[in-house]
Amino acid sequence: MLSTNTESVIIFKLANNTMKPQLKTLEFSKFKLILLLLVLLVANQTVSQNDVNYSDSLIRDLQIFKSDEPLNWSLTFDIKEFRREKHENKKLPAVLTLHHEDRVDKIDIRIVARGESRKTICYFPPIKLKLKNVFQYDPYLSQVNNQKLVTHCNESKEYAPSIHREYLIYKIYNLITEKSFKVQLINMNYIDSRDKVKPSTHCSFLIEDIDVLAKRNNSFVVNNKSLRMCHVNKSSMIQLSLFHYMIGNVDWSISDQHNVKLIRVNEVKEDLPYAIPYDFDFSGFVNASYAINVRNHDISSVKKRMFVGVCYTKEEYHEITQSISAKKDEVITLVNDYDLLETKTRKRISSYLNDSFELITKPDFYDEHVVPNCKKYDN
Repeated sequence: MLSTNTESVIIFKLANNTMKPQLKTLEFSKFKLILLLLVLLVANQTVSQNDVNYSDSLIRDLQIFKSDEPLNWSLTFDIKEFRREKHENKKLPAVLTLHHEDRVDKIDIRIVARGESRKTICYFPPIKLKLKNVFQYDPYLSQVNNQKLVTHCNESKEYAPSIHREYLIYKIYNLITEKSFKVQLINMNYIDSRDKVKPSTHCSFLIEDIDVLAKRNNSFVVNNKSLRMCHVNKSSMIQLSLFHYMIGNVDWSISDQHNVKLIRVNEVKEDLPYAIPYDFDFSGFVNASYAINVRNHDISSVKKRMFVGVCYTKEEYHEITQSISAKKDEVITLVNDYDLLETKTRKRISSYLNDSFELITKPDFYDEHVVPNCKKYDN
């Protein structure tokens, strides 16, 4: 910032050396005001440009939902209390540490256990990170109040592949539609604030916030739990039903928005909401040791597919089937290239997906699987 004396000298020189004769008739104070306004305008443009560059650098640095590589984070909290209070919705203090290449950011937050079924099943249930007003500059986290973190469930090594298989389901659905939750792998180091539990690092993943997803799709969130499948956008409902059939998942419903979120596009012509699925741990694709068929307990294996959907015409189902089938090569490549899973595991789930693509494209699929099970009004 220029001093008053310096400004006076500059303006005096300008007034005497560079002003044209007709400008010399202006009052000295008016010319000074004009010059100061110009200086302020240039300074403001410089600050704005710096802000844009800073924001862009953060986007490149954090890479949330933009990279397939895991981010390295740490979460420090009272682990024993978290396990003990997981059914009580108790918010516990925690420190979230983000490890970047050139710095470490530590943020005081609160956490709470989430996932009604997993609270009961899992020794270490999923976590909700309470982030309201704790991030100021990150372009994603600054928008989020409650960030979902999918965790490892139990310490046993058999649970680790389940995390990766569920993560892959989200990535597969990303290939099918933009109206889907983005996910980001996290190598999370869990540290006990009381030093009573040995630190351990497990693969976890973040699920995109529903409000951010809605904004990304020029939409808003619909929380009406009185809706049925027939009240959802037709193409979206068929797509959702076919996808759940392919991954062997029946643990969802529209009426109470169980493992489904609804968004409506901000356009008058788009009068019906779109369905966005999440939480796939009961699917045959994940094949978790605790999973059951919640609609038919007589079915012993969740890998056995069961169609759940609304009754639309064969032609309408065929159109969406063709659209999904067109993604087959991308889907299979995604699975085969996912080297965080063992080769034999990738082969098994790749085979499971190949079978599903073959099933939905068979000429008799609609008559044999859709018609006997679809309903016009269902939950």
